Amino acid sequence: MRNPLLIPDLREIIRDGQADALAEFFAEYSAPRIAEMMEDFEPAEQRAILEQIEPQLRGEVFSYLDLDNQVHLAETLPTVMMASVLQWMPHDDRARLAYQLEEEQVDQILRGLAQAEREDIRRLLSYEPGTAGAVMTTDYAALPPHITVREAIARLRQEAPDKETIDYAYVIDPHRKVLGVVSLKQMILARPAARIEEIMNRDIILGRVDEDQEDVARKIERYDLYALPIVDDGDHMVGIVTHDDAMDILRQEAGETLLAFGGVGAQGADQVDSDYWRTGIGSSVRRRLTWLLPLFLSGTLTGWVLESFEWVDKIVPSLAIFVPLLIGTGGNAGSQAVGTIIRALALGEVQFSDALRVLAREWLTGLLLGILLGFLGFLFAWLGLGMPPRFALVISLTILGICVWANVVGSMVPLVATKLGIDPAVVSAPLISTLVDVTGLFIYYSIAILILVSVLRD
Repeated sequence: MRNPLLIPDLREIIRDGQADALAEFFAEYSAPRIAEMMEDFEPAEQRAILEQIEPQLRGEVFSYLDLDNQVHLAETLPTVMMASVLQWMPHDDRARLAYQLEEEQVDQILRGLAQAEREDIRRLLSYEPGTAGAVMTTDYAALPPHITVREAIARLRQEAPDKETIDYAYVIDPHRKVLGVVSLKQMILARPAARIEEIMNRDIILGRVDEDQEDVARKIERYDLYALPIVDDGDHMVGIVTHDDAMDILRQEAGETLLAFGGVGAQGADQVDSDYWRTGIGSSVRRRLTWLLPLFLSGTLTGWVLESFEWVDKIVPSLAIFVPLLIGTGGNAGSQAVGTIIRALALGEVQFSDALRVLAREWLTGLLLGILLGFLGFLFAWLGLGMPPRFALVISLTILGICVWANVVGSMVPLVATKLGIDPAVVSAPLISTLVDVTGLFIYYSIAILILVSVLRD
């Protein structure tokens, strides 16, 4: 938690150029805490703080800053210092940062790194964004199967400072094929003379380097893994995706889904990861207008439908009172159906092959909702407003029809979008709401005309 009482004192230390005092202060805090405190400072002050932190801690702190802030600092810090930062950042984090920088700037920074570090970053950058290869770290612990537990622990102790984690070590053969995995706990509890191949777990879940990052994150979540080993086309192990990175991926994907579902249209991780206060007003307007403009234009269809049936309202003026209620009910029912199916798709609970089952289920759900809400609408129109029972029946039947229709449309559109290779979240609630509004009015006035004709005949 940030301590606002410290901020003025730190600003004074920075302003006075008390480098030793600044370094001494931050030496007492962990990297996440320092990164959290830095959020309250201006870019120039953040740079001053980073300059006084020892190199390893500087890289760790940098990795905890949000991506936008990292990019801004990378553009202002000296190239030599940025090379030092990348050297100490986790491998996946530094690759993610490099993706956001200009290629020329990346080349300049990489010149300040050792050849092995340069090759590692370039290898990670060669993978397509959004794949497991782009988010994995190559900094994992590996062991051969024939060594003893005593030898394995000694090796891990020596390699620990340079590894992302040693809680789990992957057992690989000379060709880097994954044979199993062994936890540090297993090794501590095992006989020192036991061989790693005797205690390792051979039931391994793997991810592929070109696999979608969300699918990899779902595997980690589904099987409750600490990390998922990633292999290339030849089944050679090339890295791991850790649990914390998987949670970041799922958060990012959820953010994209929420933005698209709300009609804001997220386009990439940079928009999702952007802090609310750091997103420019112009950017917010542009992203929202992209969806609001076509929805605004399609919304004029509602006015056209109302104008087409104006003669019905003149015969039964009270019908117009229920228009907001009916189109609101349809829009809400459709949005609920869309949200339910998008969630089920995201969790892998349904797929396009389940379309008929989903259709039957949502049809029945809409029918039951329509009966309940339609009955309440009938009572309100008849007893509350004193409408004749026949015209109150118009309200009841319309609610029934709209609920069924909205549930069917709201559930089928995401499934069809998935089949066509379109992100189902893009088929957002505002779009469904507009569609149901227009069709709902047709249902309303069509039923009203049928009832009106029967009344005139009588």
